[in-house]
Amino acid sequence: MKMVRLSPALAFAAALCGLPAPTPVQAAGCAAAADETDAVAAAPRNHKVVLENERVRVLEATVPLHSAEPAHTHFWPSVFFEDTSGPGDPAWKNVNLRWSAGGPSKGFANSDRDRHNLLVEIKTAGCEPAPPGDLPETDAVRIHDPNITVALENAYVRVLRVRVPPGDKEPWHTHTWPAVVVYFRLPPSRRMAADGSSQDRAELKQLQVTFDPSSQPRHSVENLGTTMYEAYRIELKPVTSAAAKANR
Repeated sequence: MKMVRLSPALAFAAALCGLPAPTPVQAAGCAAAADETDAVAAAPRNHKVVLENERVRVLEATVPLHSAEPAHTHFWPSVFFEDTSGPGDPAWKNVNLRWSAGGPSKGFANSDRDRHNLLVEIKTAGCEPAPPGDLPETDAVRIHDPNITVALENAYVRVLRVRVPPGDKEPWHTHTWPAVVVYFRLPPSRRMAADGSSQDRAELKQLQVTFDPSSQPRHSVENLGTTMYEAYRIELKPVTSAAAKANR
């Protein structure tokens, strides 16, 4: 994998918006290499690649009731979303979130229940984290809005849970780091930019995963629907080119 270099245009844009320029990410030499035991290769019926690039891979994993799942390996740790919705509920109505260290999995000879998970695998978690820097005052967490909360945080990720009640708007804010953004469903909404422009978004009724490759300038989202707007933003903290210490 090659180092991601920030173009002069992106660096200028980040500076103009008052954001720190994204730190280059180097994965070569410190990212684990997958082999034939990888989940997608060894258990392809159970693992679907939703999104992938040099920093992350997002898998939707399913094991239906009374079905088998072959033994396999998860080579990268992940932010692990578990669908805990009950029978008859729409998918992802209820979600548990945790950090998974990855590693070998025995699979299931005969699953005792329907299993439905989403794994945001962090390929650069084998690299040493970069020294922490100061976040701008406009950062989504530093503005201290009660509807933008930290659901999980460690040396490699900060996971934000963003909620906007019907008829409400987010306070203006920025996002400092690149991120995978997970939407399980969304009401109609409007994203407003600091330059006065806006973009309307239709109702989303199914899972959608996107990737923001850089910091995000000042913006706000308005909920135009009658249900809660909810999203998860898995922010990727900067890493160095050095391999992480063995005891991390």
